[in-house]
Amino acid sequence: MTFNIEKVDSFPEISRSGRVSDELNLIIEALNQSVKANDKFCIKGIEKGKAYNSMQQRIRAQAKKLGYNIVIRYDATEKGLYFKASANHSTNSTTELSVNANEMSSVKSKAKTSSTK
Repeated sequence: MTFNIEKVDSFPEISRSGRVSDELNLIIEALNQSVKANDKFCIKGIEKGKAYNSMQQRIRAQAKKLGYNIVIRYDATEKGLYFKASANHSTNSTTELSVNANEMSSVKSKAKTSSTK
């Protein structure tokens, strides 16, 4: 690869909308399919090091944006990055009830009293 620096007349405008590449669209599609059908996916040809770190970070970021849990594994011999997404189920859906012990017939509790001397 040749390193090249060029002089330019204008500077690009800042865009906050973000760019979605074909690669990112494939990741999003695979994550959605993984959640929908419980499928597992593999990206072949990922080198250990920066390529692996970059790709797994992209997958994790998209899973987080979509509200999915993600499991990622790397196989160095196959140079494959495996991943599986699942729906993020909240455990806060239970309702908490509080009842005094004396209101329950099957609960025996000792009353705490403070003694003053």
